[in-house]
Amino acid sequence: MRKMKTIIDHNPHIALSDLKELFRLSEGSASFTANGVQYTIVFSLEEQICVFLWEYNGKKKQEKIELRKEPSNLGQGYVWYFVCPCTRRKCRKLFLDGNIIASRYAFNHVYSIQMENKPNIFFRKLGKLDDPRKKYGKPLYRGKITLYGKKIQKYRKRQQIINENIGKYIPSFMFKTKKNI
Repeated sequence: MRKMKTIIDHNPHIALSDLKELFRLSEGSASFTANGVQYTIVFSLEEQICVFLWEYNGKKKQEKIELRKEPSNLGQGYVWYFVCPCTRRKCRKLFLDGNIIASRYAFNHVYSIQMENKPNIFFRKLGKLDDPRKKYGKPLYRGKITLYGKKIQKYRKRQQIINENIGKYIPSFMFKTKKNI
């Protein structure tokens, strides 16, 4: 029997953007609490390392996490990544288990949206169908379609696809008419 993967959406985590904010506010080291565990972080850009210190179940723990700097795909500047201590993969977010700190691949977790089935995806998209038409919007300008017009076309196309597929996900007995009764 296949083991069900754990959903990771609400597990405590720290992203590099969170670290940037922490170190903008304080110098040298910063601390935060997640799930009742107090974490202290010591950060060194020269050595490209980040040290996490915490206490869990009465044991003091320490984890050194490498940082990797790579050129940006936009051609300007650099992008920083954590190197997961368990899998050695680069990542932007580390999950805090209390016992270990690692990327989601080390925990064998997935996000909830990865576990959705087709009907759930269909109904989630159905809720996003808000009418984009505005009172003074112009779909055409001098015979050419505007960005607003493209938005309207995309909306109508989505509506058409949903109307075609609605029979797959809603049973036919819900659409009884007087002829069927």
